[in-house]
Amino acid sequence: MASNSEGVIKEGSIAQFMRKRTQLVGFSIERHKHTQYVAEFLDNALDAIETAQWEFNVFKNLSSETPNINYRFEPWGNTLNKTKPEEILLRLNKIIAPLKDLINREPVALIILQRVEKPEILPDDIQGSDIEMYCFEVFDNGVGMKPVDVEKFGIYLASSKSEKLKQTRGSQGFGAPSAFSDAQNTTGKPITVITKHVKEKKGVLQVFYTTGENKKKYTVPSMQVSLPFNHGTYVQLWYLNVKYVKGYADEYVKQSALLNSHVNLIFVDPNGEVWIYPRKVSVFPPEPVYTEPHPESTSIGDFQEAIRNTQAVKITEFLTKSFCRIGEKRAEEIVRLANKSLKSKITPSTPVKSLTDDQINALYKAFISIKYPAPPVNTVVPVGSDVLVDVLKKSLNVEFVAAVTRKPTSSKGLAFVVEAAIAYDPNKPELSENSVLYRFTNRTPKLRDNSDCAIWKAASSVNWKNYKLDRYDNGLPKGPVKLFVNVSGPFVHVMFKAQSKQALAADDILVKEIKLALEELGRKLKAYIIKHETEIRKKERSEKLLQHAKLFTKSLTAIINTDNELAEKPSFEELYSIIRELVEGGKSSTKILSQPVKTENKAVQLTLKNY
Repeated sequence: MASNSEGVIKEGSIAQFMRKRTQLVGFSIERHKHTQYVAEFLDNALDAIETAQWEFNVFKNLSSETPNINYRFEPWGNTLNKTKPEEILLRLNKIIAPLKDLINREPVALIILQRVEKPEILPDDIQGSDIEMYCFEVFDNGVGMKPVDVEKFGIYLASSKSEKLKQTRGSQGFGAPSAFSDAQNTTGKPITVITKHVKEKKGVLQVFYTTGENKKKYTVPSMQVSLPFNHGTYVQLWYLNVKYVKGYADEYVKQSALLNSHVNLIFVDPNGEVWIYPRKVSVFPPEPVYTEPHPESTSIGDFQEAIRNTQAVKITEFLTKSFCRIGEKRAEEIVRLANKSLKSKITPSTPVKSLTDDQINALYKAFISIKYPAPPVNTVVPVGSDVLVDVLKKSLNVEFVAAVTRKPTSSKGLAFVVEAAIAYDPNKPELSENSVLYRFTNRTPKLRDNSDCAIWKAASSVNWKNYKLDRYDNGLPKGPVKLFVNVSGPFVHVMFKAQSKQALAADDILVKEIKLALEELGRKLKAYIIKHETEIRKKERSEKLLQHAKLFTKSLTAIINTDNELAEKPSFEELYSIIRELVEGGKSSTKILSQPVKTENKAVQLTLKNY
């Protein structure tokens, strides 16, 4: 019998796998799909804008005043289907022309979503269905991409952030490639990218498809072009989805503007409505720093992989350079503890590449047995309670806003910080139970998988009745109140429950921190409500007293006028003015006339003293 030397197990690629499963990262045919496109590319745009500022200081001397932005939208019709480079550039120029006075001095992210006619190439069941075709365009004036980087843009797991433990909005290299795969799968149309790095003289334009081999197939190969902006990136693609409705993609942009108030955001929806969110602060948040892995976050597999990949020669060099919170003395202590269970001893100078499996296992056991200081907290950059209060007051126009930023803490060997805000206005309508809580991670809104998220679970575990608020059946506060919770730090990337990054796992330390932040806000709100209720009672009492003040003053004036011993008699107006001042000052009815009267009129003084 002949043997099959080729075997039956075939090797696949991540691109082949994900091209058929883009729903795993949120690109299912439903209303949230519009949001997913906006989220992936708006997050990239915000990261690019911040990088441009942190590394190159491109947005100098931003005014403290909120920019006045006008953006007129005109549908482009058939110009959307043009694929020649010069036609693509003409369209790009038209898109950014209304922003020409802003894009070289103000941080700007622009997203345009336009409903277009479906091509005839699509199957009959789609042609006759309620599925529609959309053209998606996004522009930002961030750092842009170098030619060597744009060649990798759109390739699965090609990311500048995936290997670093640093606070970013994305980190895995799945978002844009999955969007490109979905766009191609549903419409068969290519992707257009135009970009210019801040240090390059010219930009790069390319039109391409991505393939199952995780490569690009170009219809317009990379070419250098002159661009009407100093730096930035433009992406255009097409996709199919159900009809766009408000409350999804537009809500994502609105919430993004709240916690990214240092950037001007503009969103044009398929109905032609323009949503403009000018920046509200003039200072960018500080740049978070990179950190090596903390021992508490390191599994045996991570440890073995680090040994295989290290460039270090000696064990102590490997430990001190590959992990944070390990110095020379602690590295030597790890070696000493490892030797307790080893027959073949090791030393701090033992070459890493010579370690046996038994020695590696013993080293790891000693490595995790030691107590380490918490990971450094300069990897975490929260929005800040002062900024939150300022931005929410400007944006929401509510009666009461409070915010709190917890001290940085750690779990899973990574630092994170929880901050929360509450907005309350008894004059506003009561929100629905699913609209009270706004969840964010690293300033990124999360609109799906609410009840499966640690933020939701922590908020619903608070006894809001202790803070003078009713509760919905799901545990969230009921009333004219909004909650905002943001978790910042590289920690969030290891805590997402799925590739779609919509929910955080319910880590005990994380839930505790969120709950403590919300309870502190609850106490502040309770104090405000009590004070407000006291003021209302005073006002009601004053109004009731004033109802009788005029009648009392008329009677008092009549009595005075019959008193022949008074040489000088005060008028009704003089007496009523004094009594009204005492009443509105919050004095009780039994003390009003016993208070010292602030008047130069001796007749009034004598009258009030005698009567």
